[in-house]
Amino acid sequence: MSFSGKVKEELSRQISSARHCRIAETAALLSACGRITSDGSLRLQTENAAVVRKGFTLLQKTFNIDTEMKKGNVYFVEIKDTEKIQNILQGTKLSVSREDGEALCSDNTLVTQQSCCKRAFIRGAFLASGSISDPEKGYHFEIVCSDQQKAEQLQELIR
Repeated sequence: MSFSGKVKEELSRQISSARHCRIAETAALLSACGRITSDGSLRLQTENAAVVRKGFTLLQKTFNIDTEMKKGNVYFVEIKDTEKIQNILQGTKLSVSREDGEALCSDNTLVTQQSCCKRAFIRGAFLASGSISDPEKGYHFEIVCSDQQKAEQLQELIR
């Protein structure tokens, strides 16, 4: 397993006891790996099993969502109940992009008001689309964002 994979595995086991931090981390995961499917379901999808397990646990503990993880070439959690989807979107302050109708956009300032929530959001963003190199081999840390607005929001949080 890569160094980045080991870090993600360790971070995936950290579940905050504070609901506001779980909401911030869920918002970051859904913003990076989530989408609304053509049938209206909310899907959290990734190639990393630890990340989807973390998303599953966060949805379960934070929003009392009882669903299941599905495996294949990619892992995903899918929620079909529109009332639960609305509850999650309202709680995480996510909205559906008007451009493609599928992407989830976040104004993370509402869910990251406390420094603990900022750390949780950054942790979620890293889990969803980040990588880090082994410091013994050189320093490199990155989080890939799907658009410039998300990158600028994350950059501001890290500052």
